[in-house]
Amino acid sequence: MIINIIGVTVVLLDYYHVIPRVPSLVLHLLELMGGVIMMLPVLFILKHNRVFRESYYLVSFWTLTIWFFISYIKFEFLG
Repeated sequence: MIINIIGVTVVLLDYYHVIPRVPSLVLHLLELMGGVIMMLPVLFILKHNRVFRESYYLVSFWTLTIWFFISYIKFEFLG
């Protein structure tokens, strides 16, 4: 949950130009660490220009897919 809050905070600070432009690689690393669940919807709600680039969207989509797959396998073994 903490990584989601950090990820959304970085997205908001980047969107409102409070901090210098954050590289896409940093955002993807935050997504891989687990922030994709909250970051992707926030990017779409804000209509951030990164989301509409096909390369960023594809990497984020596959990251989300991998996280759902990991969660499914985790619940299969535990439940």
